[in-house]
Order: sequence, then C-alpha cells, then structure tokens
Amino acid sequence: MGPGGAIVTAASALNKSMGVEAMAKVTNSANELVASAKSGGFTVTKEAADPIIKTLDEFIDRVGALKSDLSVFDQAPPLGDHAYGKMISRHMYQAANDDQSARAAVNSLQVVLEKSKEALLRASSQYEEQEQSARDVLEGMGDS
Repeated sequence: MGPGGAIVTAASALNKSMGVEAMAKVTNSANELVASAKSGGFTVTKEAADPIIKTLDEFIDRVGALKSDLSVFDQAPPLGDHAYGKMISRHMYQAANDDQSARAAVNSLQVVLEKSKEALLRASSQYEEQEQSARDVLEGMGDS
C-alpha cells in the first residue's frame, strides 16, 4: 500500500474510532496550540522545530495529493438508470461525503497538520519570516 492509501486507511480508522465530536476536539486543540504560541505560552528553538516542520510539510503535501485523489467522490457513481442502481449510487455518494467519511477525516487531518505547523513556526519565531517569503513568491508570480 502506498503512502496515500496508508493515509486514507489511517484517516478513516481515526475518524471511525474518534467520531465527529472527538475530531472537532482535536482541531480545537490545534487552534489552542496556535493561540498559545501566539501569546508566548511556549517556545522552541528553530533547530528543534525545523525537523518537525519538515515532517509536517511532507504530510501536508501527501494529504493534498490524497484530497485530489478523493475527487472521484465528487459525483455519485453511475450504477444504471433503474431505481435500485440510483438508490445505491445516492447512498454511496452520501457515505463518501458525510461528516463521518474518510474524506471528512482527511480534511480534519489537514487542518490539524497545518495548525500544528503554524504553532511551531510561531513558537520558533519563524512565522513572519515564512509569511514574507510566501508574499514574495506571490508577488513574483504577478510579474510573469
């Protein structure tokens, strides 16, 4: 199984084991981590933060690719024009897109990864530096 399959399996298992409320709590905890870093509630050195940030970036990239792969669930599968096929197609679409789907878990995972990265950037005083770098890149794209 490739990395994308592993992430889907893990996200699906995480979502099933934790449920919607627990995933919301994990996301809220990530938001609290960012707030704590903003207020100086914790700090880390750049040297300690960088390898963790690099790993988070790798997983953020993998989740982004996985989300692209999950676009197959943007439409209900064509299972025929008969009533049973339409009913199963509708059910499959709803299951793939409801708040307990692997897709929902992947979306939640992405938010937690991004918030965790932001917290580490802020705690290691690198946040403004990265934002300026991103602005520079975007401004350079406008010059093309």
